[in-house]
Amino acid sequence: MRKFRLAKGWTQEELADRAGIALSTLKLLESKGQISFLRLVRVAVILDVDGELRELFSRPLVMESIDAIKRSERQRAPRKKASKSPSKNL
Repeated sequence: MRKFRLAKGWTQEELADRAGIALSTLKLLESKGQISFLRLVRVAVILDVDGELRELFSRPLVMESIDAIKRSERQRAPRKKASKSPSKNL
């Protein structure tokens, strides 16, 4: 991200302000690569390097057939039969 920021001629403070994140968060991103996904997206959008992220989340899921959709649905485990406990005679 530092490379993209410097290509725009921005300081860390400018990028942090534009992305709406704390300066310390941006410094952590640039030094250690640690940042939340939401904040990473904000920085990527401001730097105009979010194209691959947009593609990742914009592709529609295509199934080959209705059978493929049915197979992909979550299946429930079979119900267990209730065990009958022996009744106690008093």
